[in-house]
Amino acid sequence: MTTVKLISTILILTVTAFGACSTKVTTANNIDNNFSDTAYSSSTKELRSNKIPDSIFLMTNLRHLSISGMDCDYGDNTNCWMLKELPKEIEKLKNLRTLSLTLTAMQTLPKELSKLQNLTTLDLTDNSGISNIETLTQISSLENLYLYGCGLTKLPDNLNDLKNLKELGLVGNDIDKVEQDRIKKALPNCTIKF
Repeated sequence: MTTVKLISTILILTVTAFGACSTKVTTANNIDNNFSDTAYSSSTKELRSNKIPDSIFLMTNLRHLSISGMDCDYGDNTNCWMLKELPKEIEKLKNLRTLSLTLTAMQTLPKELSKLQNLTTLDLTDNSGISNIETLTQISSLENLYLYGCGLTKLPDNLNDLKNLKELGLVGNDIDKVEQDRIKKALPNCTIKF
C-alpha cells in the first residue's frame, strides 16, 4: 500500500486550542483530493465562550460545523455558555454541507446564512428563542432541517421553496393542526415529524 493511499484512509484528529480544548477533524476521502473533507466540532463549554471563534470563519474549506450549547436552565449560570448569535461571517463558509448549532440562545438568523448554497443539513434543535426563520427558505440545497424544540408556531409562507427538503423535524414546537396541514401540503415529498 502506498503512502498516499494509506493517508487517504486515515482519520486525522488535530486538537487546536481556542482558550480551551476543541476538535478539528480532517479526513481524506481519496487520493486525488487528499484532506478535502474537514469538520469542526466543539461545544460552548469547551470553548468557554458565547461566540463561535473568529478562526472558524477562516476555514473556507470547512464542510461540517457543529457547536453545541449548554442547558443553562439549571444551577449556577455564571459558568454557562450559549451562542447568542450566528455572525454574518458565516457566509465565508460556502463549502459547508452540514451545520449544527444546537442548544443555543440565538434569536435571529442572519440573512448571510442564505449564501450557504451547498448546505444540505441544518440542525437548530433547542433554539427556543428563534422566531423568524424566513432566511432558511432561501437555502434551496437543504435536504434535512431539524427545528426540534424551537417553540415555533408557524413556518414561513414560502416553505414550498425548499424543493429538495427530504426530512423536517418539528417535534417540540407549538404548531397547531391547521399549520401542520399547510406544512404537509407545501412539502408533499418530505418526511415531517411533528
